[in-house]
Amino acid sequence: MKTNFHTHTQRCRHAQGSEEDFIKEALTKGLSQLGFSDHAPYPDVDFGRRMLYEELEDYLETVERLQGEYREQIHIRRGLEIEYLPAYRGYYEELLAKQKVEYLLLGAHFYMDTTGKRANTYEISSSTREYIAYAETIAEGMRTGLFRAVAHPDLYMLNHFAWDENCKRAADLLIDTAVTTDTILEYNANGLRWARESYPEGVRPPYPYAGFWQMVAKSPVRVIVGSDCHEPSSLWDEAIEQSYRNLEALGIEPVRDLFAQK
Repeated sequence: MKTNFHTHTQRCRHAQGSEEDFIKEALTKGLSQLGFSDHAPYPDVDFGRRMLYEELEDYLETVERLQGEYREQIHIRRGLEIEYLPAYRGYYEELLAKQKVEYLLLGAHFYMDTTGKRANTYEISSSTREYIAYAETIAEGMRTGLFRAVAHPDLYMLNHFAWDENCKRAADLLIDTAVTTDTILEYNANGLRWARESYPEGVRPPYPYAGFWQMVAKSPVRVIVGSDCHEPSSLWDEAIEQSYRNLEALGIEPVRDLFAQK
């Protein structure tokens, strides 16, 4: 069964293709479910690389309309990817309850750092101590029960530090919290599309990080593969196939349905 629940459209300002473009590609590739999870805007600030808040209603209405138009051919889900910031908990609840968003992916592109300020996950340069704050922010989000899955939980490993005790502690916190809250962790294929870089342990993709997923393999946490596609052609590609092969080698059988019960 082919499915994907991590899909971005041109609305996020760093992707290509409309919602219908992705649906047509999904039908060509034989997907049975397609979930849209474009980067969600915030109501009072534009953090960039996402749709504007005034575009949110049209996005949700468009996906809902397409759900009806293609209901005989594919199951379409209406979701959003968004960071967890404690001050916006009411907003997340509103998206799910009032806006009828079917699911939220917790994608921590930024987090609350050790000083209590918002920090960029892609620019952690002080020390691996910040990885603990990153993991604590995500763990707090998982405990709310508002997020069905955590997108690219190992994203912190794209920074150029060697794996150390802080890296492991961050991974332990993420994995343990996912288990206790029954939150799915996503093996993100998009990292395999990035150029390989030189890291302290050698040349590798920025993520997924092998050491993190080796720890996941020793736990009962549920895992799903997410394409994190930003253009229709990468909806189902070699990066997706490689992701499934990597998980198989680790002895991890990923779930195929984000909404499947444990």
